[in-house]
Amino acid sequence: MRSTFPRVLVLEYFHAHAHAHLAAEEVYRLLNEDSRNMSLATVYRVLSQLVDAQLLSSVMFGDGRMVYELNDGKPHDHVVCGGCGSISEFFDAEIDARQRAVAEQFDFEVSGRRLVLFGLCADCRKRGTPIRRGAGK
Repeated sequence: MRSTFPRVLVLEYFHAHAHAHLAAEEVYRLLNEDSRNMSLATVYRVLSQLVDAQLLSSVMFGDGRMVYELNDGKPHDHVVCGGCGSISEFFDAEIDARQRAVAEQFDFEVSGRRLVLFGLCADCRKRGTPIRRGAGK
């Protein structure tokens, strides 16, 4: 992949914010805060190219959001709050082992996996925040 200014800019942003989970529109807004004038179409194209190159990963959550994150090569899963939209990453060796066992049981070669838990974070539960419509479906 040839190094272009938009690709470098997007990738540098994700390296500087290694645990960020951002929609294309958020990347567009954040990168244009200091008037870089990158179009939304360019952001979408660059994100797609970086996912194809396996430098970023894309994750579709149940509320229809596609978010992008740095692909560090380490398997992990997500917890998504349906109230505030916060996203946390976690890794559990037992879940990982169980998924491998299921794949072996079915003589299945796994090419990828996604586990996303939906619910309400402690802060949203304390505030009585309802789950947003469509979150987690």
